[in-house]
Amino acid sequence: MNMDDVQIGEQIRYYRTRAGISQEALALMAEVNPAYVGQIERGLKSPTINTVKKIANALGISLASLFSPIPDSAVQESEIRKHAMEKIMLSLGRLNDSELVLFSQTISDIVNFRKLP
Repeated sequence: MNMDDVQIGEQIRYYRTRAGISQEALALMAEVNPAYVGQIERGLKSPTINTVKKIANALGISLASLFSPIPDSAVQESEIRKHAMEKIMLSLGRLNDSELVLFSQTISDIVNFRKLP
């Protein structure tokens, strides 16, 4: 992949999902509109360099990282993650309301546990 192939929205989405944060959380941290983050990621809007800098800071990465191609191995990991998420979503569709509430609480507990020092 060369520099001409780098799409800023794809880069932002990659680093955001790798960090495990939502578009809304990123927008809040970067002090930009959540809808705008989504539009950038989908390639519908082109952010200013100032906005890109705020997003990079919110993601805890360098500005240069957003302009450097993602290694192919990382793209493959991203595809694995995508397929795993699809499987989870299909499984969730089979749960009744009480099972879904229990599952949601379990996931919240796991995420909160990972944040402990």
